[in-house]
Amino acid sequence: MGHVLPFDSIVSRPITVKGYGSATATFSSIPDPETNFTLFSAKGESGEGNGILLRVRPNEDVGIAIEDVCREHGIESARIYGIGSINEPVFEDGRRVVCLATEIAIENGVLEMTPDGLRASIDAAVVDTDGVIYHGRLARGDNPVGVTFELVIIENRES
Repeated sequence: MGHVLPFDSIVSRPITVKGYGSATATFSSIPDPETNFTLFSAKGESGEGNGILLRVRPNEDVGIAIEDVCREHGIESARIYGIGSINEPVFEDGRRVVCLATEIAIENGVLEMTPDGLRASIDAAVVDTDGVIYHGRLARGDNPVGVTFELVIIENRES
């Protein structure tokens, strides 16, 4: 798991890929003075559409950051896609991955309005520095981003 280097990667068999795009925004790789890494950052202009490109910065809780941005944009129902890092991820069932350098891939992310307000539910795969992979739902409020987390949020719209 982790970030794929497109020019160094070889696909072993044909695959089907579904993706989302934007005519006015992109993730650009730029130097980041806060982390001293070159990172993807959302760049471009707001346009018409039903999606948000979002980079969550270090030490922000990934789920709460998603909820805050969606609340700001009036989104109450969405699918969440993304990859990034979390410092010692915690799952809802209490398991903690004791590792500062993890890579996370969202396997199923949903934003919805609940009786408790807007909530992001994030089922993720987490890999630690030893290559051990963990799966589970991330606990709300207990998952601070390590270096970066890049997200695509697609609003569910009724037709």
